[in-house]
Parts: sequence; structure tokens; C-alpha cells
Amino acid sequence: MSPTAIRWIPRIAATLFTLFISLFAFDTGENGGGVRMLDLLMHLLPTLFCVVVIVSAWKREWIGALVFLLLAVVYGWWASKHVDWILLIGGPMLLLTGLYTWAWVQRKRMPSP
Repeated sequence: MSPTAIRWIPRIAATLFTLFISLFAFDTGENGGGVRMLDLLMHLLPTLFCVVVIVSAWKREWIGALVFLLLAVVYGWWASKHVDWILLIGGPMLLLTGLYTWAWVQRKRMPSP
């Protein structure tokens, strides 16, 4: 696989994961009430955090690998009674950890220009 593809796969996957978790913000007005901005903001905090991680890991893939690993472990501990939640949210975070690690190792192997 080309180094360019290896470099872009974790970024694209992390962006798709971020879009996926942002879908959970749509449940803010679920109980018959109107959507309050504070509720919406609280539901979008994980999305904002993931965007910050993607931007931080743009040139330093090890940051993405480390943060997504930590997030997967913390989420697994927090949602330990809900295995299906862990598989749905923590599983992709572990996949992102592997993808960012792969891109980081590949970048280290490439000769610098």
C-alpha cells in the first residue's frame, strides 16, 4: 500500500468516527421538549474533542494513537456494564489506535526529504 494511503486512512476513519458520534447529539429534544442549546453543546463535546485530536495528530500520528487508546480504555471502564456500547464506541477507537500507529510507524520508516 502506498505511504500516502497509509497516511490518509486514519484521518479519514477518524473523521467518519467523529461524524458517527456527532449523530448522538440528535437525541437532545427527545423527551418532547425543545432543543436547548446547552444540551446540544454538551452532546457535541465528544465531537469537538475528536476534532481537536484529529488536528493534533495531523502531523504527529502518535498523538492520535495514544489519545484514541486512552479514550477506548476509559470508555471501556466507564461503560463496563454495557458490552454493546463498548463494541460500538470503543471498538472503532481501538481500530483508530491501530491505524494511527500504522501511519506513525510508516512515517518513521520513510527517509526524510
